Amino acid sequence: MSNKIYQMVTDQIIRQLEQVDPNNFKTPWFCVGHSPINLRGTAYRGINHILLSHSGYASNLWATFKQWQDKECNVRKGERSQIVVLWKFFNETDDEGNDSGKIGAVSTRYFRVFNSEQVEGEHARGVEQKFKDKLKDHNPIAEAESFVKNYIAGERLPVRVSDRAYYAGGIAEHIAMPELGQFDCPQSYYSVFAHEITHSTGNANRLNRDMSGRFGDQAYAFEELVAELGSAMLCGALGLSQTPRLDHAQYIKGWLTNQRSDPKFIISAASHAQKAADFALESAEAHAAPLTISEQEVAQ
Repeated sequence: MSNKIYQMVTDQIIRQLEQVDPNNFKTPWFCVGHSPINLRGTAYRGINHILLSHSGYASNLWATFKQWQDKECNVRKGERSQIVVLWKFFNETDDEGNDSGKIGAVSTRYFRVFNSEQVEGEHARGVEQKFKDKLKDHNPIAEAESFVKNYIAGERLPVRVSDRAYYAGGIAEHIAMPELGQFDCPQSYYSVFAHEITHSTGNANRLNRDMSGRFGDQAYAFEELVAELGSAMLCGALGLSQTPRLDHAQYIKGWLTNQRSDPKFIISAASHAQKAADFALESAEAHAAPLTISEQEVAQ
């Protein structure tokens, strides 16, 4: 059954390629400000952005112990802080005190900050609620949600909330995803999630695809085609849609156009995408939680 779905998806996308305009493509989610910020609303940058983004908290709001106290919020006992670093650069001056334009000294200080989820107080809850109010009220799609959770758990693959969607390999392997409520519809959320899951199957510990490409080169474009085709195939297998969404074709044609490749380039990518979809589905099934007695009765 899966092979027929995969072939149908591939055939329909190839037909769509002749009709779509890749310049009309846009991401199917909106940004709500997941980047870490302080109480003034200023975004953290550089290494501080990385440190706080990988903290595991859903909230993006951070402040020092005293800053929270000033807002009548109390850090809960036993909570651990995160370090952020402040650099100040000072330029050299000549004998007359004129600025040379060259950095002569660097002053470094560090601060310990706590996430809003680590504190109690109305101000913290109010800021969090303003953030949540931006999100749409979507219900998860049961089968797709089970697939995602089972795959992520089975492959021990952390998921980090972000305004961007991407897969990161290496020692700190993870998937970054916007929240369900940031998408125009649940189908788009699971489609993008499936795209990143397909990327993750290329890891050396899984299907070991060539993941060495850099943005703009042919290897990178090929992997993006694999991921987008894999996403469409997974959506078809999960029953989300028997017809690939238009933006799949737009995304794919964008990469084909950038590479000035023959659309037949997609056939080779489709072969890898099928292997990726099979791997992801089999992994999710292998790591599915056993049904409870009540769930078994419902299934029967």
